[in-house]
Amino acid sequence: MKLKTILFALFFGLAVSSCYDLELQPKGILDEPALFGTSYGIQKYFIQLYSKLPIEDFIYYATGANASPLNGYRPGNNNSWEAYKNSQGNMSGETFGWNVAMTGGGWGYWPYADIRNVNVFINNFPNYKDKYDVPTYNALMGEARFLRAFFYEGMAKRYGGVPIITNVLDPINGTPEELNVKRNTEYDTWKFIYDDLKFAIDNMSATSVAGRANKYVAAALMSRSMLYAGRVAKYTQYLGLVTDAAVQAGFAGMDPSKANEFLQYAYDAGKVIELGGLYSLFTKNYPDKATNFANLFLDKSSSENIFIKGYDGQVFGHTYDCLVSPSPDFTSFGNVQIAPVLEIMQLYDFPALTDAQGKPVRFAKRSDIKNGMEPRLQGTCYFDGDVLRGVTFDIQRGIYVKFTGLAADAQSGSNAAPVNSTTNRILGIKGAKYNGVLITGNHGMFTTGTENNAMMGAFIRKYVDISKPKSLVNVNKMNQSWIVFRLAEIYLNTAEAAYELGKRTEALDYVEKIRVRAGCVVARPALNQAISNTYGYPIEASLQFIRDERTREFYTENHYWWDLKTWRIVDQVLNNRYARALTCYYVFDEGKYIYLDEANRDNRAITAPKSAAYEKIPQGEINKNTNLLPQNPLY
Repeated sequence: MKLKTILFALFFGLAVSSCYDLELQPKGILDEPALFGTSYGIQKYFIQLYSKLPIEDFIYYATGANASPLNGYRPGNNNSWEAYKNSQGNMSGETFGWNVAMTGGGWGYWPYADIRNVNVFINNFPNYKDKYDVPTYNALMGEARFLRAFFYEGMAKRYGGVPIITNVLDPINGTPEELNVKRNTEYDTWKFIYDDLKFAIDNMSATSVAGRANKYVAAALMSRSMLYAGRVAKYTQYLGLVTDAAVQAGFAGMDPSKANEFLQYAYDAGKVIELGGLYSLFTKNYPDKATNFANLFLDKSSSENIFIKGYDGQVFGHTYDCLVSPSPDFTSFGNVQIAPVLEIMQLYDFPALTDAQGKPVRFAKRSDIKNGMEPRLQGTCYFDGDVLRGVTFDIQRGIYVKFTGLAADAQSGSNAAPVNSTTNRILGIKGAKYNGVLITGNHGMFTTGTENNAMMGAFIRKYVDISKPKSLVNVNKMNQSWIVFRLAEIYLNTAEAAYELGKRTEALDYVEKIRVRAGCVVARPALNQAISNTYGYPIEASLQFIRDERTREFYTENHYWWDLKTWRIVDQVLNNRYARALTCYYVFDEGKYIYLDEANRDNRAITAPKSAAYEKIPQGEINKNTNLLPQNPLY
């Protein structure tokens, strides 16, 4: 089968016994023939490694304080329901919810214990080569190197250069010279990841059983990680950090001349997957492209999925639906913790909120806001009038007795605006009425309370499981799989790499595939050479379009933060950025509805420091090993 699912529950007993056994005696000694000499033993050994991979999914924490000491990656049901309070989307301004601190120090992701377990296998497995045929032996060695590359990728995108360790160190009897390993350069770190993945691609089989990677999963990680490396090499120069000690030592940043090397690796990896012919964009629910896009995240047999992380909703579950939909109408637990923001909604094909004179457009029904809206956005978010579990979303914020002027007169919802006087703009709690007309919808922006309503005028639809009744939508009971790699990402990775390599027409071919599936008005953007210096470096409009396409396609899939970081624009984009809300009002004297662009309810802004390009090497590790110095820039 081509669908690879990390089913934690499937081998839970194996994982627990495996971890327990390996802690009894030094790793690599206990029952090594049983572990490495049989396929069952290797399965038992690998499952603990798969469960530790740095996959940023439903239970991933973005903040250091709440993630410690679990480094952001929560084990199942360990307060994982709180993850979306501390989500990467809220931290980066991709969504709006809790005020998640953007801690420059990160959270100490330092998985060398896991890397040591991989190295035990890589170093000792040759002793059992005679127990396997050559293809099987090579595939298992390739799988181990895929796992090691995944752990290193989790560090490289955070810290740049880190120590490359391929032998098995003895933390008890090793000498300081052996244990106090120096950092490698960032170039060498990314190249090490490339070498491991190249070996995996060349040696792993094209298919694998559920829970295991294969050559195409390795190629997907190659596509993503090498694109990151290419960006870092090309754009770090614009951060103005050339005098920093870590930069001068090569630990943070690379020579721009290395960019094309990594971009070519990313491009080639995309071709491996494309030419393999095993995957295709999900179109099962055509011609309804909105439903089709929503369902690709729910259909575990999707032709688009390359690698997914599974949950069973019992031993290992998550609480995603409870944290993106309001209770009690749609869930049996929790409150809304993340909400979509208007500035990203408007990156899609989105209806005009104002006419040519700047007056708010009038709508006969609240749901008319979806007229002309891109199907992909409708598959990503729930809007007024949409139905979930038999209940209709009612997201109206309030009433204007009359509204005769420009949208700008509302001053982004300010109470000081004359048109927003308490006698003309009527706000209220859920169920309140004005002259018999509902003021605020059941899921609208209440004037009291901080959760459980449409903080920003819409709700997240992506990944919401429509098949479950409300009674089963509860804490740690959801079992949707998280898609780690899907073909759409590979297409957009390849498109960006191709464009940066000068293959502009081919790049837009890939973008067109995505936009046709999305149902966009314009399937193929114009190829032009207009240049902007918005970010402090020149970027062509067509390349910016490809970048924006990633934001549209991968909204709330935890790509956005890493895209901003590796493009080296996080401090530019998140520079006193105020999330905007889509607000609906009933104009009483006209019997029509208007939608306004307003400030977020807390009037809160996000600002990222330039140091966000790199995280701080964990201080606890430096205290143990001063060879990790110099520290990353600006810390």
